[in-house]
Amino acid sequence: MGCVSFDLQTLEKIKNGKILKGLRDSKKIPEPKRIELRKEIIQNASYFRVSFVSAKFIDTYNINQAIFYGMNRCLPTNPQPFESKTSAHEKLHLSNSTFNKETNRNEDKLLNTKPYLLADGNYKLKITKPIEGYFSLPKGDDLIPSISAASILAKTYRDEYMEKMDLKYPGYGFAKHKGYGTEEHREALLKLGISPIHRLSFCKFLRREGSEPSLF
Repeated sequence: MGCVSFDLQTLEKIKNGKILKGLRDSKKIPEPKRIELRKEIIQNASYFRVSFVSAKFIDTYNINQAIFYGMNRCLPTNPQPFESKTSAHEKLHLSNSTFNKETNRNEDKLLNTKPYLLADGNYKLKITKPIEGYFSLPKGDDLIPSISAASILAKTYRDEYMEKMDLKYPGYGFAKHKGYGTEEHREALLKLGISPIHRLSFCKFLRREGSEPSLF
């Protein structure tokens, strides 16, 4: 889970293509470009943080609770509000074509001078930090610079973690598939069994195929 905040001057530079060129959903960016952008994000962000949630936590509480937990850990304890003269459009940093007029009017009311969270997805969030509110937007990581940047930080740090786990637990192909449920990954699980970093909820397919039944 990642969190990034840019000040308005930085957002304007991003909008004008002066910095962070090619910023978008991390999954749509080649790995070398993601690494390059990560360095630039860290240099230009007014705040950033990445939080990891363990496989055990996800198995215990489910993926949605893990998202809420990781998100709360990422948020700043003393977030800075926007200046009062800032419009909702500037805060979201989206073009007028992204939302209809009614949505924009509603956001003008919500996005005031208090700290505000912009999140990717379609969640009803449980935020415990001193945040005034939030706006959850499907495909936000491809539309809003701060969310795009957060997705890049989360993706690159997670990929590096998986490369380290590939050395610790060889044979699963973590460095290649980065933990995603590819056919190669599933075949390795059938052959080697479950490692300490695997989510049991992900590995339920093993029971269906007759392997490691005692784990479930």
